[in-house]
Amino acid sequence: MVVIECPHCEEHIELDDDASGLFECPFCEGEFEWGESDTLEPTSTGDPNNSITTFSHIAHGLGGALLIFGLFSNWVVLLSGQIAVGITPFGIKGSFGGLSETTSWFEGLSSEDVFLALVGLVFMILVIIALLFQIAHITFRIIVHMTEAGNLEISIRMIERAYYKRWATSKGALICTVVGYLLIQLTAFITIGADTGFEIIPRPSFYIISLITVLVAQAYLSYQETLINQ
Repeated sequence: MVVIECPHCEEHIELDDDASGLFECPFCEGEFEWGESDTLEPTSTGDPNNSITTFSHIAHGLGGALLIFGLFSNWVVLLSGQIAVGITPFGIKGSFGGLSETTSWFEGLSSEDVFLALVGLVFMILVIIALLFQIAHITFRIIVHMTEAGNLEISIRMIERAYYKRWATSKGALICTVVGYLLIQLTAFITIGADTGFEIIPRPSFYIISLITVLVAQAYLSYQETLINQ
């Protein structure tokens, strides 16, 4: 007899030494394949043309592109118009016509706005972590997709991790993005807003609204995919 771990509920299941094929877990009734090669063959975890899978692919690709683009985009708008000023993950950016210049958070450490600069550094780190989560998430999705298509053979434990870490990394990207944005938005409101008598009211940019919307959709669709695979 051989004892294996269910890829869905992680309960231990006993199988004959020469057992191979498609089996149903007696605990969670989830289906899995087992064979002599100890690798996962393509499984029917969902129709490739399923609308959830299709929209999920789109959301994740768009989320990754937006996070990369967001490294140099305004998350918080201070001034708009011919002269535009906003807050990016790397500092405060001013734009006039086709020219732009960014004052980094490190430069701000030697100015009067030390508190804003310190919070800005935390904001920058959170955005970078969110991007790393997103890259890891897309990598796990590619692994799962290639396995289901029969283009990649990996151990059951590896495919388990890829399946379930998709949801965790999707949440990680969303949480770091939202926390980072709220942190810099509130700090800018307290510092810049108060210092100018609220003549300048820091407000969310169209970019950050779009990014959070996409990441929320991504996390929701990723969770739905996890339910389908159970």
